[in-house]
Amino acid sequence: MTRLVHTADVHLRADAPERMDALEAVLSVAEARDADVLTIGGDLFDRPEDVDEFRSELRNQYFSDRAFEIVLIPGNHDIEAFRGDLFFGDSCTVIADEADYGTWNSPDGEYRIIAIPYRESVTDELVLALEDRPSFDGTEVLLFHGSLDAPIDAEAGDEGAYRYFPVTEALLAELDFDAYLAGHYHGPHHLQFESGAEFAYPGTPASTRTSETGRRRVVRLEADAELAFEPIDTYHHLAKRVTVTPGTEDAVLAELAAWVETTVTPTAEPSIVVDGVVEVGESDFADRLHDVADPGWIRNETIDASHVTAHPVMRDFEDRLAETDWDDETKASVRTRTLRVASRTLAGRRGE
Repeated sequence: MTRLVHTADVHLRADAPERMDALEAVLSVAEARDADVLTIGGDLFDRPEDVDEFRSELRNQYFSDRAFEIVLIPGNHDIEAFRGDLFFGDSCTVIADEADYGTWNSPDGEYRIIAIPYRESVTDELVLALEDRPSFDGTEVLLFHGSLDAPIDAEAGDEGAYRYFPVTEALLAELDFDAYLAGHYHGPHHLQFESGAEFAYPGTPASTRTSETGRRRVVRLEADAELAFEPIDTYHHLAKRVTVTPGTEDAVLAELAAWVETTVTPTAEPSIVVDGVVEVGESDFADRLHDVADPGWIRNETIDASHVTAHPVMRDFEDRLAETDWDDETKASVRTRTLRVASRTLAGRRGE
């Protein structure tokens, strides 16, 4: 049974060693899962000139003598890196110069990968070539680097508003592949088409910017099985924001402690924003906060409750509350609820 592992958008560069570490992790997953093929859906390099920095290392250490094949296409960042007859290793097949598409067939005949060398747009000639491809009885996969026009929240890295090789779900469905494996968007995403075919962006194997949050993943695919994501232990950003209101300090600190315990790994770079209003004193709360999480992770935007109670609106509220005939317990309850609402409002304005 053929096993496939998919990644994309490694963006190798010399000043970001965590990205080479991520590529090593992906190769280790492919080896551990007894993969027959690892696909890389474009942008292995961040810039064309980065190929000279890494090609010897890739050829001699990473992309040779593997028990699986590596099928690689360029992306919009590194298309120029693959011009000419470059050798990346005896386990690596680069599909970059074919007129329409290249093909990789698994030795057991279960899989066929149709790989499209990177281009900026979809042409009629390409669509016709894909529609007229030879028939195949096994699992057929389309590999490309481009932008799927779909309602997904997929971080696109630093590509801006320009959409490279834009495709639609309708077009892909008409091409009638069993699975579509892509690169370009930096966030992982999985879609199932009405036809039953599956589509996936794996996301970057290591975060390349702070907006790429959460553990990174690879895609796994086996014949007659659903596509699946597998987390990998590589560099990634984490983001957490909590709002404190008077009386909730202990609960917020407990929530943060649980998040650190269950989410933060040695390969993570967390960013925690804590805002709102505290009644225990700013210094005391800061000390307790630093007991829960590394101070370097924290942006503490909390303020003491006295800043809220000193506001003219709150002073007017206190005067009106004092004029009521409510008992002390009711007044205390109303005061607490009002203070919390005012705290949230203040925290929201500070975050704008």
